[in-house]
Amino acid sequence: MTTMTWKAALFAACLAAPAVAALAEPDFSGTWERYPPMGEKADPRYAPSSIPDPQLKPQYRAAWAAGQKILKERLEEGQPAGDNYVHCIPDGMPSMMMGMFPMEVFQRAGQVNITQEAFSQTRRIYMNEPLPKWDEVDPTFYGRSVGHWEGDTLVVETIGIKPNVTFRWTPHSEAMKITERIRLLAPDILQDQITIEDDYLEQPWTYSYSFRRMPGYKLQEYVCEDNREIVDQEGKHRLKLDR
Repeated sequence: MTTMTWKAALFAACLAAPAVAALAEPDFSGTWERYPPMGEKADPRYAPSSIPDPQLKPQYRAAWAAGQKILKERLEEGQPAGDNYVHCIPDGMPSMMMGMFPMEVFQRAGQVNITQEAFSQTRRIYMNEPLPKWDEVDPTFYGRSVGHWEGDTLVVETIGIKPNVTFRWTPHSEAMKITERIRLLAPDILQDQITIEDDYLEQPWTYSYSFRRMPGYKLQEYVCEDNREIVDQEGKHRLKLDR
């Protein structure tokens, strides 16, 4: 190889190196907790958004408002909301992404798994696959999720959520679609921006959560093994005791 040819090859390699580095995808693997933790003030740069009320179509608003009234009363009494949680049923999507306990992310080229400590819930995101139509999958708690990278952002689309799996008691159709844009705001701060689209809504419903990395934390087992908690006819949380 001549000197000129060698220099040209080296120059070409130097130009290519930044482009290759730019293609590297961030690694979200590890354990994360909701940010800010209870009692801690958030850095405004990383704070989660507020969660607006869903813009439901008129025929669905009255029932939702009645449910929110019950929810507000239970919270003021220090009672659980009387939702699936007290029936030993997992949150499902999208509620599991706001779990009060830590979550763990396993990331590899073809798949990303997210496990929430509460109820040991795990959702699986299959990378670079076509999103099926909602009526081509059996409805489940976590639905069918497919993802792809847009630069440093993991874009995840989810369909096929059971109608009785709701977020803030918000009704939805079987055709509901959830789109997430997950990215690092800082090396140890993760953001999940969630947008819900559905025929029950007049417009998309968007909000975001933030998470902080928890180095060294190992998820604990969380199993709802007895089901002694019930919700009575007034929507109040009770313990079912043997007599």
